[in-house]
Amino acid sequence: MKECFIKQTVKITYYTSPLFNSYGVSHMFTTKHGGVSSGEFESLNFAVGAGEKRDTTENVIKNHAIAAGVFGLSENDICRSYQNHSVNVEVVGNEYKGTGVYKDPFPYGVDGLVTTEKNLILSIRTADCVPVLLYDFRNKISSAVHAGWRGTLGRITSNAIKKMKSLGAKTENIIAAIGPCVGVCCYEVGEEVFKLFIESDNDFNSCFINKDSKLFFDLTKANELILIKSSIKKENISSSSLCTYCNENDFFSHRRNGSNRGTMSAFIVNK
Repeated sequence: MKECFIKQTVKITYYTSPLFNSYGVSHMFTTKHGGVSSGEFESLNFAVGAGEKRDTTENVIKNHAIAAGVFGLSENDICRSYQNHSVNVEVVGNEYKGTGVYKDPFPYGVDGLVTTEKNLILSIRTADCVPVLLYDFRNKISSAVHAGWRGTLGRITSNAIKKMKSLGAKTENIIAAIGPCVGVCCYEVGEEVFKLFIESDNDFNSCFINKDSKLFFDLTKANELILIKSSIKKENISSSSLCTYCNENDFFSHRRNGSNRGTMSAFIVNK
């Protein structure tokens, strides 16, 4: 399921899934490069930040506009939400265009979005957490999911698939792309996280490794497991092997830099 994601430079620098490319799905997993922000947020940053240092709203909107331009669209075509590591997934339509950019997002945490609309860009943001994009290639239903360890434990990706199915999607037609995130090489966790996952499903045991008396968690593998248990075919899952912590040149990382850092985005749009 691991694939070498393809680095693209069209206005900005981003990665795409070979599997999604083969189906002609318009999508991207952004890097740091190609935006207008500076300092800790240099340069393609998609959030004002939660630390002592903040980017400007103007820079963030401009970066969204640049990214949307890759699809031949504008920042007015983007829907993004307030993320708080929830397991909430919402279906959105054209009335949600501009949400989170020029219009207020949902008044509660939403970490997954689903749509059947054309030219509505779904956006989620990450800086070590897992970006998961889903697409039913027959029914043209798309989804974008933000899954940290809490969202993974709560099966947010499974929730997104259920929302897609409520709109007519079929699991045999759904393809999934798991983008760059903190890798098992760098994601050290405590025993309490291990216990939560094992109590939830003992099959998660395969997602943890012991190294030098420390415990490391494979978030990508855990989300692959959830997809498979949600009846997504193995051959329909495309996973990046890029670690956001290791690859400092390309990615922002909360674990590496704390709150004073930029944020990446994952985008998907039905064209």
